[in-house]
Amino acid sequence: MDIRTATQMEKTRRNAIAISTLLVVLMLGLTTTFIAMSFVRHDRGGVTEDSSLVNGPTIQPVVASWVMPVNQSGAIILKAADFDMPQYNGTTKWYEFDLGYTLGAEAGTKVVACYDGEITSVIESGDASTGKLVRIKHADGVETVYSSLDSITVVVGDKVKSGDQIGTVGNTANYETFEMPHVRLMTYQDGKPVNPENFVEFPGSENK
Repeated sequence: MDIRTATQMEKTRRNAIAISTLLVVLMLGLTTTFIAMSFVRHDRGGVTEDSSLVNGPTIQPVVASWVMPVNQSGAIILKAADFDMPQYNGTTKWYEFDLGYTLGAEAGTKVVACYDGEITSVIESGDASTGKLVRIKHADGVETVYSSLDSITVVVGDKVKSGDQIGTVGNTANYETFEMPHVRLMTYQDGKPVNPENFVEFPGSENK
């Protein structure tokens, strides 16, 4: 074998080794890339299944609830609504349906909005049948009316939340005479009187 042939064979061997080495490097690179992409897909899948990992815990919106117009612990139900049977009215001396709730409490007790809404009427010098009065418009055509108030702390156009003060308990109406200060609550839906029990939970009442 001459020197020329030996040199050619050595060159061929080196080329083969170089090609083999390159193939090994390429295979390792592809394997590493595949493994890395697998982890990325896994992580993204985890985020998809539980977005709180990225955005934090989901915060549930606070939903307003209906409340009594005076604190339950200090209120006395002087007269409950009754849409089914007439009740005797001590002032008119006649039997009639009672379309509202009359709640007694100490003078100066806060009267609050039963639900979120907008003040649509304020009567500071009400007639004898209602006394001082506040009307609130709520969603879905519902309205609440609070009468026989002593003082009023809101004006027309005010936006109120459930439990916000609108006035204080008084005795400014004499439609039916009560010895203690009180507030009378009536509720309307689409302009028609409805039982306040449909919305407000009163002690001892069976809400519909």
